[in-house]
Order: sequence, then C-alpha cells, then structure tokens
Amino acid sequence: MEGLRRYWPLLLLALVAIGGAIWWSAKRAEERRVEEELAQAQGIVRVLSATFSNKAALKVGEVKGTLDVTTVDPGAVPFLRSSQKATIPYSVGYTLDLSGVGADDYRWDPARRSLTIRVPTVTPEPPNVDEANRSVAGTSGLFVTRGASANLARRASQLATAKAGEVAAEPANLAAAQKNAEKVVADLARAPLDAAGLGPITVRVVTPAAGVQDGERWDVSRSIEQVLADRQR
Repeated sequence: MEGLRRYWPLLLLALVAIGGAIWWSAKRAEERRVEEELAQAQGIVRVLSATFSNKAALKVGEVKGTLDVTTVDPGAVPFLRSSQKATIPYSVGYTLDLSGVGADDYRWDPARRSLTIRVPTVTPEPPNVDEANRSVAGTSGLFVTRGASANLARRASQLATAKAGEVAAEPANLAAAQKNAEKVVADLARAPLDAAGLGPITVRVVTPAAGVQDGERWDVSRSIEQVLADRQR
C-alpha cells in the first residue's frame, strides 16, 4: 500500500494531462467550427455583395392591360365643346433596388445551412402608355378643331397614365410583384453561391415588414468577425 502511494502523484499528473488534452482538443474543435462559420459568412457576403452591387433596378414584375378613358375639351366657346372616348394599352414595371443590401441584411444559420436575405419593397416604375395602339371609340362635338383633337389626345394620355399608376399601386398587384421579387432574388443568390462552392444553401427572402424569426441579427455597426468572436466567448 505504501509503495502504491508513491505513484499517486504520477497518476494525478497523468489524469491532469489527459484532462488537459481533452480540453485542448475540444477547444480546438470549437475554434475550427467558429473559423469555418466565419469563412462561410465572409464568403456569402463577398459573393452576394458582388452579385447585388449593380442591381439598382432589378426588374421583378409587370402589370399591364387597357384603360377606357373619356376626355373633354371645353373649347373657346360653349358650342365648340367636344369629348372623346378612347381605349389605351398600358404597362407598369416593378423594380427592386438590391445595391444597398449589406451584411446586416443577411441571416446565416450554419447548422441548417439556411440563408435569409432582407430586401427592400418593390417600387412601381413610371407608367408606360402605348399611344401608338390607342383606339378611339367615338368623338362628339359640333365641330372638333385640330387643336381640340390634340387636347383630347393629350388629356387621354394624362388620364390613362394616372389611372395606370393607381392600378400598379393596388395592394394585390404590389403583393404579387413582391412575391415574384422574392423568388427572383432567391434564384439570383443561389446560383453564384453554388458556383463559389458554398452551396447547397436554402435561401429565404423577406421584406423589412416581414421581420426575421430565426437566426441571429448581425449588427451593422460591427464586423462579422466581431459578431462571431462574441459568440465564441
């Protein structure tokens, strides 16, 4: 028994060494995991920044149709009053500005390999009224002068433009354009990420109003390196 006690310090030292080796191995594994997550995050930001930087007016949808408008020209005197009914084709495109999307707009979940991208809401473009294909249903008036005819056409164009803008701003049309924008952006992001060897990644696109329920918030005032370093601590 007395002889065995002489080896206790050696046994204790061996246990401490084994414990230290296990701790060091676990620490290195955690460091490698954090470094890997950091590399993935940096790669995602680098690839998407290059992809989105020149997408200030990405076309993501369109609404089009025809509008029936009635215009009136009062004339210089009452008996020269005239009116006209016309049908005018129109189209309004929707664009999305991705040039301002930055690191704070990305939520990366490495465990699930899921990326959430926050994008702005879509913006309707100025309406396009197709004057060349305008059809006149009827013109009334005792005498329609050339000036009155030009005024009727100009007012019809103005009225159709205003109405087209109203149609484009309808909630249902905006929602449809936004939904299509989410698909367009997801496809746009997925392709270069796959090409850079960062895929496969599940990409979800949301607007500021939708919020983000999962993942972490990347504080725009700090670098990604600092955020991940905070996680390690």
